[in-house]
Amino acid sequence: MKPLTRLLGAAALAASLSCVAETGNDAATGQVALTVRLSDPGQKLLYVHEVIPAKPGPLTLYYPKWIPGDHSPDGPIEQVMGLRFTAGGQRVAWQRDELDRFAFHLTVPAGVQQLEVDFQFPAEKRVTPNLIDLTWDHVALYPAGSPARAQLFQPTLVIPADWQYASALETATRDGGRIAFKPVAFDTLVDSPVIAGKHFRSIDITPKGSKVRRWLDMVGDSAAAIGISDSQLAGFRDLITQAQALFHSHHYASYHLLLVLSDHTSVGGLEHQQSSDDRARSGAKMFADADHFMLDGSLLPHEYTHSWNGKFMRPAGLATADFEQPMRPELLWVYEGLTVYLGDVLTVRSGLWSADAWRAAVAYRAEEMTHRTGRAWRPLVDTTVAVDYSAPSAWANWRRQNDFYREGQLLWLAVDMKIRELSHGKRSIDDFAQIFFGVDDGSFVTHTYTFDDVVATLNKVQPSDWAGFLRGWVNGTDEHQVPLLSGIEASGWRLAYADKPSVYQNALENVGNGELEGKGINAMSTIGVFLHDDGKVVDVLWDGPAFKAGLAPGMKLVAIDERPFGAAVLREEIVKAKQSEKPLQLRMEHDGVSELHAVEYTGGPKYPVLVRIPGKTDYLQQILAPKPVGKGS
Repeated sequence: MKPLTRLLGAAALAASLSCVAETGNDAATGQVALTVRLSDPGQKLLYVHEVIPAKPGPLTLYYPKWIPGDHSPDGPIEQVMGLRFTAGGQRVAWQRDELDRFAFHLTVPAGVQQLEVDFQFPAEKRVTPNLIDLTWDHVALYPAGSPARAQLFQPTLVIPADWQYASALETATRDGGRIAFKPVAFDTLVDSPVIAGKHFRSIDITPKGSKVRRWLDMVGDSAAAIGISDSQLAGFRDLITQAQALFHSHHYASYHLLLVLSDHTSVGGLEHQQSSDDRARSGAKMFADADHFMLDGSLLPHEYTHSWNGKFMRPAGLATADFEQPMRPELLWVYEGLTVYLGDVLTVRSGLWSADAWRAAVAYRAEEMTHRTGRAWRPLVDTTVAVDYSAPSAWANWRRQNDFYREGQLLWLAVDMKIRELSHGKRSIDDFAQIFFGVDDGSFVTHTYTFDDVVATLNKVQPSDWAGFLRGWVNGTDEHQVPLLSGIEASGWRLAYADKPSVYQNALENVGNGELEGKGINAMSTIGVFLHDDGKVVDVLWDGPAFKAGLAPGMKLVAIDERPFGAAVLREEIVKAKQSEKPLQLRMEHDGVSELHAVEYTGGPKYPVLVRIPGKTDYLQQILAPKPVGKGS
């Protein structure tokens, strides 16, 4: 584990600078003025104007390609339109790089000291008539030739005058709807989103006695959307204290939990060191009922945990000089997998989930990973190296996609249990978290880590062959090499099946899982399919009952044993098939063809649950119990 001064160690910085130096550009030093204007929220267009200090001669400008937290070169360059460069009032010709569509080449005219840039960005999934969720990497070009941390930007946002806003950025001035933020380095700007809107609420959730401020900032499409209950708010307050009790440190000057509550924006979350960017999958209903809150309860704890794991402590391969240089994501099973584990544990310790809810979620995910048939040919580490958030859901079980999240959670539960067993209950993953992430309290200068650093810290907590254990898991492709359920079983529980869905699976089917358009029906444990609620087949279990009957993603289930398809009908017919011991007759439509497929399954309904193993200690009770809260920062 080596400290990384202002993001990059000397060797990495030298290598990155050698890459950008090859462009031959020499942008003038100075401050870039970046103004983003939302003139008509209903139109969802962002108007961008930049003033970039420049010297006469060749200049290359980059649009951010590799976005931290996305782990992929997926900057939305295809959205940029109306691009225009001017200098001294005259248009300046430009040319996109033939091999890199994120790079733009131009020649700054003689006698010019600054270049002006204008373009528009249609933010369909980030703006509604009532709000905006702005991420600055979507709306900025930056000069090649120097690290992002060395480029100073002065950002300004223009929004409706009656809207309120929140960000980790510090405000310099506000005049009506024009908000000028204090200048920051470009890497800090990209790491500092802004939410704003008509329906806005900012709640101070700073622990008593702490000088470090924390806020829960919410924006929604209605006043009702941000109507958080007292008990839910208490959970977010306790999240701060439980995280402090776990890590014994903080790595921000202040922190903003930024939450967008809308049915019309994109779904998900993105980590930042001094804030989060959270968009609830259940949109405006997150706080409205138990199903919606069940699904979104762990979102903010996950992104908050990333302030330590991913932002302050970052895999060395993900620490680059700018947003053009490729990242190496092979340690995402630590970056994301450990964050899922710790974030979900904090969700329970803070009271946002019950222990029953945690077990229901882990049972569902464990069952999902047991049906990842692609584990026979594709190791977990390959899902990190080839991370792709845009991969289709068809054949997901055989192809595998981004399993470093959910399988990563199972891996780190196994690590936690291994520490507890070897130390006879004296130590746990909490000790690892404090040692690994708790250094340099109060500092937010990024540190990097390698596989060897992870192993060394685990050995400091509890000596064992951690290198062999971890390599065997992440590189293994055989079920005997990858002890997928070992952590669950060592904790005193086991994966089993019930005839009724758990609270977690009920929520997924009632609300939707956020990864699909619409609600889904998970029948992978029975007939071997995952369906939309309209009957469209999303995924088919490789070599499962439906696969053997000829089903494939893209088909549509229209009838079961001559009864029109519906979720309730499917469940009823699965029960009848067990009683009659006869195949299910599924009528499928695809490509203009209607066919009957006989699916051989008579096992009845099966829903994943965790059940206690008699005679074994219940370690999950210990893992999920809130930690004593002392005087923290």
